[in-house]
Parts: sequence; C-alpha cells; structure tokens
Amino acid sequence: MQIKRKLEYPLWKIPYFLIKSFLVFIKIIRTGILALLIENKYFNKRIELILKILNFIFGNNNQKEIGKKLSNVLINLGPGYIKFGQALSTRPDILGKKTCDELKILQGELKPFSNSISRKIIQNENKKFLQESLAFFNDNPIASASVAQIHTGILKNGEKVAIKILKPKIHKELFRDFTFFYWITKFLEFCIPTIKRLKLPKNVEVLSEVSLNELDLTLEASAADELAENFKDHHNYRVPKIYWEFTTKNMLVLEFIDGIRIDDLDSLKASKHNVKKLTEIGTEVFFLQVFRDGFFHGDMHPGNILIDKEGALVPIDFGIMGRLSNNDRQFLALLLSYLLNKNYKKVVEIHDEANMLGKEISHDHLSQAIRAISTPILNKPIGEVSLAKLLGQILNLSKKFNIEVQPQFTLLQKTMLMAEGTTRQINPNINMWELSRPLIHKWITDTHDPFKVLEEWFHKNKIALLKIPEIIKKIDEILSKK
Repeated sequence: MQIKRKLEYPLWKIPYFLIKSFLVFIKIIRTGILALLIENKYFNKRIELILKILNFIFGNNNQKEIGKKLSNVLINLGPGYIKFGQALSTRPDILGKKTCDELKILQGELKPFSNSISRKIIQNENKKFLQESLAFFNDNPIASASVAQIHTGILKNGEKVAIKILKPKIHKELFRDFTFFYWITKFLEFCIPTIKRLKLPKNVEVLSEVSLNELDLTLEASAADELAENFKDHHNYRVPKIYWEFTTKNMLVLEFIDGIRIDDLDSLKASKHNVKKLTEIGTEVFFLQVFRDGFFHGDMHPGNILIDKEGALVPIDFGIMGRLSNNDRQFLALLLSYLLNKNYKKVVEIHDEANMLGKEISHDHLSQAIRAISTPILNKPIGEVSLAKLLGQILNLSKKFNIEVQPQFTLLQKTMLMAEGTTRQINPNINMWELSRPLIHKWITDTHDPFKVLEEWFHKNKIALLKIPEIIKKIDEILSKK
C-alpha cells in the first residue's frame, strides 16, 4: 500500500500526462527504432502494419546510429527510462548487435555529477570518512549509472574500495517516472478494458517497490550480505565484501573488484578465461538463485557482472533483487520443464492447478494455442531459443484464455531476458535452458520427495513442536484439578 500511495496522482495531472505521453512517444519513434523492429520481424503482421504506419508518419528516415539516438533520448527523459534502455541493451535478437553496443553507455557510462557534489554527499554521510579513513580518494568516478555513481578509494589499511553514492534528487526523479508509467498503465486499462487481466499497474507497483532498494544503500548492502551467505560455499561466484562501518542510506562502501566485464570477450580471451565454462557457471548460479534460494539478482546486465583473476563471477550491484515463494518456484520449475519437453497439456494443467484459468476455458484449445506459439521458438537453433520470450508469448494469451497474470513473475521475466541476452552475447552456441534442464529436473524431484517435504515441515515448525510436551503437561494439570 505504501508504494501505491506514492504512485497515486492528482486528477489535474491527467492532461499533463496525456501531452507528455504523446511527446515521449514521438521522441522515441524519431530515433528510428520502429524501423529496426519491423526489419527484424519480431511482431505479427497486424502489429507490424501498425508500426509501419506510425514509422511512416513520425519516423526518421536517417537510420544511422539508432542506439546512440535512443540512448540520448532515454537519458534526457530520466532514470526510469534509462532502466528500460539497460534491459534493451541485452537484446541483440530484437535490436541487433550494433544498436545494443551503442546502448551499453546506459549501463555505467552516463555523465557524472561534479566532484564537489560527490565530496559534499560523502561529507554529509560520514564527516570523518574522507579525512580519517581514506588514504586516497579518486575524484573521477569509474562508473555513473541511472541512480548512482561509483568512485574508488584506498583505506589507510591499504584495502582498495568502491564508494557508491546516490545521485542528488534521485528519489524524486525516479518516482516521477514511475508515477507516469503507472498512469500509462491505468490509461491503457481504461481504453482497452480487456488488458486488465495483465495487471499492468500492479507490475509497475512491483518494479517500483523493488527499486526502493536502490534508493536505500543499506538495503542494497543487506541484499549483498544475504547473497554472499547463500553462496559462501560456491567457489566460482563471490560477492564483494561490504564495509558496514562506512555504509549509510546514501553511501555504500564495498570491496573494489579488479575484473573484466562478462561481455568483454577480447579481454576475457586475452586473459585466457574459458568462456564456455563462464557460461556454465552463470547458468548454474542463475538456477541456484531462482530455484534453490528464491532470492535472485534482478539487474543482470553485463555491466553488473565482472570476472576476477581466478575466473569467478562477481556481481557488483545489488540494488534490484527479486524474491519468489516456494509455490512460485515449484510452478516455474514445472512450467519450464514441461515447455522444454514440449508437454503442452501439462503446461495447461499447472496453470489450472494454480487457479490461473477460468472454469469455462477449454484445456485442449489452450494447449493447442501454446503449442502454436512454442513450436517456432523451441525449434530454432539452440543458441536462439528464448524461454523468456516464450513466457511473454504465453502471457499474451491471457486476453483470449482468461489467464490470471502473476505480477511476482514480472521482475523474473525481465531478469530472464537479461540473462539470456548476456549468455547469447558471450556464447551464441549455448542455450542456458538446456544447461538448466538437469538442474531443474533434480530440483523438482527433490522438492517432491516426501521425506524432504517432511524434513522441511519439521524444520519450519520445530519451535511449535518443542512446545508440545509443555502443552501436554498443562492439559494434564488442568484435567487433574478437575
């Protein structure tokens, strides 16, 4: 409810939002992006015709450097739009490699704010940090992204650290964008009532709530700490050390990682890293986060994943993290397993068991529809198979088949798209879902093992179970008195 109240808007803003939505729409189309979408044959013929008409009326005939133009537009529009561009930068299958390379500037190469402001923010957060704790502070940031920028420093004990500070007024700017996105979803529901089943406003609420972690760096530090705990025994994936004594809501101090971006193939090969092995490690880590822990990194663009000297994957940003309940994980594992095995009747059954289908829905017709959208995707060459895209296509069936869309999967689908995009960038011949298949199957088997279920139940209820003798004793005393 707190997020929903933040996103509510006064009625007098509606005319302003209408004008703004038109202007934003025109600005984005003028970059030439519609021509790319049409060229790549990503949509069906009906939508493609609409895009061609819009491109003819509003589009730009100069198709050079679409990525740079789009980057500049998104940067000028605000931090919420930059996040949208970051997600697009991992999808060469949609926009092409050249455009995605041009969009990478959004992953950490934005224009930084001035040195004096950086020092002032740090001074306000910890008056003694610059003078008494640091032997050196680099005024020039090494990265500047949508909500924060990062400087480096050396502590007096010789340890090199990264110092992340929030941008000034970022709370106001980010929620200004989310409020606008929230209005757009409400407006679309008003104009097209049939899309209410997609729960678009709820999706914006979920993404806004997740983004709150980015605006409180103590929450980000906590997320990093939890992720480190989950992977303390995994030698190929490690989380940087957090310096809690210096960390505040607006400043995060963590271990500096001297590594190579996961998509910098030339540098990885020059350093003799095994790219195939890195892909396998990344796939395993993604699986463990989503299915084993139900706590996953929600911003997996390549700028947030480094490879250290030992070949371990090191995440460096923990502002957006997602959670899934055990029921959500079981549903997702079964869904992916049945899709990979092309068992479409079972896909329909688990939707029905999760109460996501209306009683009047024909299971045979829905199964046939899922087969129709799945076959072209699953029959592609192994490096081009996209389960994230397939899940999106299944969500699009919600209008026709009255499927209840689950907002908790919104961030996961975005993360899956990023993970697939990153995997495809570094190793086009590997399908992360084929690598995940045995892991998913084992997880399903283990979670449905009656002994493991019983063990988990005892673990969850051990405190209550320990009180049973005391309860029996009290009952016995009451009966004795009577």
